[in-house]
Amino acid sequence: MRELRAEIQISAPIDQVWRVLTDFDHWKDWNPMVNQASGSASVRSKLNITMRGPDSKDAMKYQPTVLEVNPPKSFRWRATMISGLIFTNDRVFELKEKHDGTELINKEEFSGLMVPLFWNKMNQFVVPMLEKMNKALKDKMEAKS
Repeated sequence: MRELRAEIQISAPIDQVWRVLTDFDHWKDWNPMVNQASGSASVRSKLNITMRGPDSKDAMKYQPTVLEVNPPKSFRWRATMISGLIFTNDRVFELKEKHDGTELINKEEFSGLMVPLFWNKMNQFVVPMLEKMNKALKDKMEAKS
């Protein structure tokens, strides 16, 4: 398994960050990486996510399955191609309560036969996407404060 991650400090209480982060129906309102998202942060539920392309039009669509939910500390979903043999992508969000707010760790874990072939490209593009999402969430949360 290979991992890419981005971390950020958010000046907002952990429960408020959790509420916004797990409200998938409103991701399109603040998340610059997503045109549409829906679903619920409950184990075994399917999410529907449509990524935003460089031209702001709909890009890749996928339906990950929620694997773990530990409010307000973490959740994980998984997307697979061909039963996970070819490609599996776990998205993990971890929230840590800090004295001045919340630390968000946003990471993607990859496994499968295709990962080594695409690793350089994923390494180049995934971390900036995670950072962009983190910054947008931070901006949204701190604008409320």
